[in-house]
Amino acid sequence: MRLGMGAAPWAGLDIGAYSVKLVALQPGAGRSRYAEAVIPRTLASDEPPAPAILAGLIDDCMARIERSPRGFRGITVGVSGPDVIVKQITLPFMDESEIAGALRYEARKHLPFDVDTLVLDHQVLGRNVGERRLDVLLATVSQQRLDRALAPLRELGVEAGIVDAAPLALANGLGQAVVRDLKDDSNVRLSLDIGHKNSWLALRHQGHPFFTRRLDWGGAHLTQAIASATGGSVERAEAWKLDATSSLLHDGPEAAAARAAVETLGEEVRRSFVFYRTIAELPEQFTIRLSGGTARLAGLGERLGEVVGATVAPFSPLDLNERGARIQAGGPQYAQAYGLALRAA
Repeated sequence: MRLGMGAAPWAGLDIGAYSVKLVALQPGAGRSRYAEAVIPRTLASDEPPAPAILAGLIDDCMARIERSPRGFRGITVGVSGPDVIVKQITLPFMDESEIAGALRYEARKHLPFDVDTLVLDHQVLGRNVGERRLDVLLATVSQQRLDRALAPLRELGVEAGIVDAAPLALANGLGQAVVRDLKDDSNVRLSLDIGHKNSWLALRHQGHPFFTRRLDWGGAHLTQAIASATGGSVERAEAWKLDATSSLLHDGPEAAAARAAVETLGEEVRRSFVFYRTIAELPEQFTIRLSGGTARLAGLGERLGEVVGATVAPFSPLDLNERGARIQAGGPQYAQAYGLALRAA
């Protein structure tokens, strides 16, 4: 049966440490609706808010796009954290039915966690009959983190249709957006998503290993650096960062502190590329697509590009229509939710 224009949308749900983002994509039409609900700062801590509180924020996002929790064909939830690992590995040539069993044994060689505490999934990337090997993309998450990600939706009486790792969602979203953006003809898909507490770097180069790395640097680090350098409060530093007139290219103590903080991030990214070049090729020139709420800060991409030695461009997939034209819509903070919604939209 062909889904018509009136079919219910599929939603991508990104539950971050700063806010909840929801993107709903209509099947076939390329139309999207989106909403964001910021987690109250009074609840900010190392631990995520209780499922009931997150459920309320999710429900608020759904209400803003005039949908109920059961008003979607399905929902994809993203998982992110130190125990979320995406890695390309090689297995001996075997039938599809044998992969799951072999993967759990092979994963013990590649993962720093007890495999018995993890949920594993995989995708076969290629079959090399001549060399009798399989290239497999392995994705893992701890059972505890998975349960935590699913709990808010269960508070609303619904289940997630799909669970996806954050770096895979970002790579998927970038691949789809680049197809629509005719100005980008590179076969390197490289994204850097700056979250509130951490960032994800994802690199897909045609014919080479898929690479992801979680970086211990986020928007909160930038805010704290500004507050420490200026002697002001975290709230005041955050307000400067979110102000549409602020820029790293301006003079002033806030901008100087922000530039120094971004240099730390840039060095981590640069070292990631140095490592990647020990296992695969990477062109001398490429573009890093920058997403996440902090990516809205003017001058951040320019400063990051100077440190890394690459072109850095914003990645706001909802700012493109189906033909790749700029329409200035959602913003870079919706990149992960967009990639999650694509899984079944």
